[in-house]
Amino acid sequence: MKKASTQIFTPQRFSLLQIIPLLACLFAIGTGCQPDRVSPGPEALALRDRIQSNLDPILPELSANFQQKKRKQVKAILDTLYASLNQSDEKSPFFLALLDSHGVTITSRTKTLLSGSQNYGNYHVIAKVIQKRKTITSSLYLQGGAKVYIICVPLMNKTKLAGVIILGIDSEYLRKSGISEQQFMTLDFNSPSDGTP
Repeated sequence: MKKASTQIFTPQRFSLLQIIPLLACLFAIGTGCQPDRVSPGPEALALRDRIQSNLDPILPELSANFQQKKRKQVKAILDTLYASLNQSDEKSPFFLALLDSHGVTITSRTKTLLSGSQNYGNYHVIAKVIQKRKTITSSLYLQGGAKVYIICVPLMNKTKLAGVIILGIDSEYLRKSGISEQQFMTLDFNSPSDGTP
């Protein structure tokens, strides 16, 4: 008895004219499913430039004085930075915290005084800054429930990590400035400010 052969798959020949539109559709679907990247916008870029123009010039001096434990000079630098960032704003939307190379608070500049030293070395963002020695932006909630946005900058003295400076920004200030969380998070503080994201 002869077995009936059943053909499950019959190869078809595609012409080049049929393949090109098919590939074009697959490419469009593949690239069209990606979320749009948020543009920082002019307000966010202006904020980044303002912060960098105040922060970048003092970082080498702050790092060197902090490494050499020159408390008076460190205090003077932080006071100047705090005043220049907040300018004449009564609400003082910017605050500063200085951590040692392990993430322990050394001093801070805020509108409400923080007491005692705290160890932030186990916080993911601080641990990442200490490990990668790169500036990282993030957000966090304070004990009272208020949200703040932070820029964590490694203080490098030559190749050695001297500490970390945290620059915090009040979320209400960002909102009033027309800067969304997504826009803030796209800002790159690791490159010179040249007006590009």
